[in-house]
Amino acid sequence: HLVVDATYELPVTFKVTKASESDITEGHKLLEQMEEKQPKLLETAETMAGDRGYDDTKLITKLWDTYKIKPIMDIRNMWKDPDKTRLLPGKENVVYNYKGTVSCVCPETGKQREMCNGGFEKDRQKLKKLCP
Repeated sequence: HLVVDATYELPVTFKVTKASESDITEGHKLLEQMEEKQPKLLETAETMAGDRGYDDTKLITKLWDTYKIKPIMDIRNMWKDPDKTRLLPGKENVVYNYKGTVSCVCPETGKQREMCNGGFEKDRQKLKKLCP
């Protein structure tokens, strides 16, 4: 498990474990280690990237809520049903997939197109989406 400063391509902290050890558990431990030994790095970090092994709501929430670090993590498909998309509640033509990609469906043609980003509303802590 390795935390790297991507700008300078230098290791920040690491831990070697057995392959059977949980990535999520080690991710929390590395973050705690950085809190203790390298708090300035956490204050200046803008993003933290990881593969789907680090997909953990508590870790992601802590990164954003505590440090304002944007988590960039691939997520696991936790949907139990075979649906590729679901209708957004309260909307007739807006759907999303398990990764959170939001799309609008043309009422006339039925064509589905990914919505573009329209900014971030800091007060609501929400991304704005715009239909193309």
